[in-house]
Amino acid sequence: MKIRALLVGVLLVASTTSALAAGPYIGAAGGVSIFHDSDENDTILGTTDTREYDAGYGFNVSAGYNFDPVRVEFEFGYKAADVDKFTVPGFSVSGAGSDATVMSYMANVYYDFKTKTPFTPYIGAGLGMLNGEFKDLGLDFKEDDTVFGYQFAVGAAYNFNKNVAFDLSYRFQGAASDFEVAGFEIPYMSSNIMAGLRYNF
Repeated sequence: MKIRALLVGVLLVASTTSALAAGPYIGAAGGVSIFHDSDENDTILGTTDTREYDAGYGFNVSAGYNFDPVRVEFEFGYKAADVDKFTVPGFSVSGAGSDATVMSYMANVYYDFKTKTPFTPYIGAGLGMLNGEFKDLGLDFKEDDTVFGYQFAVGAAYNFNKNVAFDLSYRFQGAASDFEVAGFEIPYMSSNIMAGLRYNF
C-alpha cells in the first residue's frame, strides 16, 4: 500500500508540473562557449591565417511569449573567448593578450514537445545581428564589426511548476558573413552549452 501511495503521489506531482503556463515569460542562462577555430583572410598581405581559441563563456537573457507549444522570443547574448594561438604561413605565434567577444540580438522561435512528465524537449532557430569585437596581441584598442547572424538550438526544460522551469540547451551560432576588422576577414561560429531558469507569468 505504501508503494502504491508513493507512485500515486509521484504521478500527481508529474501531472501538475508537466506543462508551463501559456503567456509571457523571461529567462536567463549561462555556460560554456566554444568558438570554432577559423581561417581568416589577411586582405593586406593576401595570406590566410588560422585563429585558434580557448574555451570561453557566455550568457543569454530573453523575453518572449509562450503560445503553447510554440514560443517566440527576443534574446540578447554575450560570448567571449581568449585566442590560444595564431598560425600564419610557416609558423605559429601565441595568442596571449588576444580575445574575441560577440554580442547577439536574436529573434527566436521554439517548438516544445509536450510529454506527460515534467520534462519538455524543444528545438528552435533564430535570426538577428551579431557584433564582434576583436583584440589582438595585447593592443590597447579593439576593432569591431556587425553582421547578420543565425542560430539553432536543441534542449529540454524541467518544469518545477507551471511558472518556473530549469532549462538546459545546446546552441550553435554563426555569422552569415565574415567580420571585417583591421584588414582581416574573420569567420565566426560557436558551440554553446547553456543552463538557466525560465519564469512564465
